[in-house]
Amino acid sequence: MISQKHQAAATLYLGVKTVEQRLRAYLESVGGLPADTWQILTGYLEVDVYKRGEPLWKAGERSDKIYFIGSGLVRLFFFDEKGQEVTVHFLTHDKFLADVDSLHSGTPSSVSAVAEEVTEVAVFKPSVLKKLEAEIYEWPSLLRKVSEKSLFEKVKMRNDLFQREAKERYLLFLNYFPNVTNQVKAAHVASFLSMSQYTLSHIKKELVQTDFLRNRKN
Repeated sequence: MISQKHQAAATLYLGVKTVEQRLRAYLESVGGLPADTWQILTGYLEVDVYKRGEPLWKAGERSDKIYFIGSGLVRLFFFDEKGQEVTVHFLTHDKFLADVDSLHSGTPSSVSAVAEEVTEVAVFKPSVLKKLEAEIYEWPSLLRKVSEKSLFEKVKMRNDLFQREAKERYLLFLNYFPNVTNQVKAAHVASFLSMSQYTLSHIKKELVQTDFLRNRKN
């Protein structure tokens, strides 16, 4: 089902069926659901499309939904004491997204989530989550596995990145997020990588110069 909020624009993007297929493939990677049970889930599935710059939720608000990103890019960030944005994570297609603390405790989220390009998501609202838990025996276990996988991937990525010097960190970032630098401001990338914009700019210029010299030799 396409939400009324984005029904007019939904034909421009992947569509419900494609999001369903990607969601099913992801869930199968952590255990999956029987065919008859999957039909229950799809009966409740709602797809939203977020425009670039549109928030999924804002810091200071309760985030009570779970999202699965079918396509697009989402950035998580907060404002520091100086009022500067600090980017803490990027998420692309085939990823689950939720503020687990806010979801379970009802407390306001400490971060904001914003679409950095047109982003299509499957949305699980609180009422739907309750129905799935009541009607699908495997659902709580499946959600736990999704949470564990998401946390493992995030921790592994951050360990890989922040055990390296600035240049290697940026190159590895490009492997993890090949298209992000084309979609977001350099300031957001620098913030995520814990380096200054000057350092990031210097690294980019160095890489361009290296490629230029390599091409001349060839």
